Amino acid sequence: MDLGDAVITPGLVDCHTHFFYWALHRALTISVSDCKSLDETLERIRRQARARSVGDWVLALGFDHNLWPQGLPNARDLDQAVPDQPAIVHSRDIHTAWLNSAALKRIGITPRTRDPRGGRYLRDARGRPTGIVQEAAVNLLPDPVQEFAERTDADALRAIDRALEDAYHVAWSFGIVGAHSVDEATSLTHLQRHHRERRLGIRVVHAIPLAGLPHARKLGLRTGLGDAWLRLGAVKIFADGSLGSQTAYMFHPYPGSGGHCGVPVLAGEELREVAVTAARDGWSLWIHAIGDRAVHEAITAIAAARRVQQTPLVHRIEHAQCTRPADIRKMARLGIVASVQPCHIMGDIRTAERHWPRASRNAYPFRAMLDAGVTLAIGSDVPIESLDPRRGLFGAVARTDEQGYPKGGWYPRQRLTVEQVLRGFTTGAAAAVGGPKLAGTLAPGALADLTLWHDDPFKTPPEALLNLRIAGCVIDGQPHLNEAD
Repeated sequence: MDLGDAVITPGLVDCHTHFFYWALHRALTISVSDCKSLDETLERIRRQARARSVGDWVLALGFDHNLWPQGLPNARDLDQAVPDQPAIVHSRDIHTAWLNSAALKRIGITPRTRDPRGGRYLRDARGRPTGIVQEAAVNLLPDPVQEFAERTDADALRAIDRALEDAYHVAWSFGIVGAHSVDEATSLTHLQRHHRERRLGIRVVHAIPLAGLPHARKLGLRTGLGDAWLRLGAVKIFADGSLGSQTAYMFHPYPGSGGHCGVPVLAGEELREVAVTAARDGWSLWIHAIGDRAVHEAITAIAAARRVQQTPLVHRIEHAQCTRPADIRKMARLGIVASVQPCHIMGDIRTAERHWPRASRNAYPFRAMLDAGVTLAIGSDVPIESLDPRRGLFGAVARTDEQGYPKGGWYPRQRLTVEQVLRGFTTGAAAAVGGPKLAGTLAPGALADLTLWHDDPFKTPPEALLNLRIAGCVIDGQPHLNEAD
């Protein structure tokens, strides 16, 4: 294959995705992630509601109330766009859902509805639900996309296959050869079907949710089962929420919140117990922890798990967005991988400055992690962000938003080099799942997984990284070149 003067790197692996549900949401729901205001969001939903319904539900994804002067919206706002059908709009981080009045009525959320453990229904001054649902309470909502994914009729399977095949093409166009997926069992079922039919387009290491652990134990499943195309990676556990929803679990309260420190989804002895159980059963741990207290609790739980595991296991903290220096050193000593998403920096700088005024100096501490000896595995968190790896490069190297704020970079000492970011997508990705040998490298005997670049990322200034031209990729020796090439 003659690629001219293309630059070749080891194939990029996105280390944190919701790949299957990203594929389905691209096909079934309304995207509002690029909307900058409440009015723009409502107009987008109003225009597309009829064409993008899933059953009789209207679904949208990607709102960011941190960009809106009025803050969180309410059910009456959404009623303006969808007055007659039940509607659910998930936030950019998927830790908050926004319901209209028809959805509140359909689900039966009333002033008497109690908050579930690890979640909450926001209420107005009179105790009435506002239509905003957060954390564990989101998991109790109807999920029409999940219900669609569980269908086995021919029409549904054809739609799912089209969505996945389209997603593979998008991944190839970005030079992505593999993904670590944190979706649940239905995702694994469909990816297994594609693997069996030799239609799986990228290599996938797949987590299972904590709720699936008892069933996995009965079946004798554990980390590492599978092959070079599809294998089991870990148990995914949530320790807290997110910065965008102000549910990340922090040591210090959010300003003006009346002492609110976030939402500990699992913490303390309960988190340690599930971590120990999973590790004893042969499972690596991928623990979602964003706030500094959640990261600290996750490290403590992993330390306990390491004492009981019978075989070598690689444990990870997913996101680790706010991590204190002492906890970075503990991560290094325990060999905990930091699975991070530098692309989030662009959207989080102003939000962190507002909600983490004391802790923002410890936000996205990538260079401190590397200097301490922590392995970085880099991903996108798609569909919360774009799958485009150039956003991760820009976020880590420039540490500004797309408008160049703040000048000189946000905590610039934490910048990474292009090489360090690419290692996070390649050798770091391999280390984060325990290999295989030579994975993430260009070497004799390594799998022929390559990312092809028209522009040399090592010679590109930080401000131009978002516009790098990608030629495509090679997976297992098979080329997938962008059409222009």
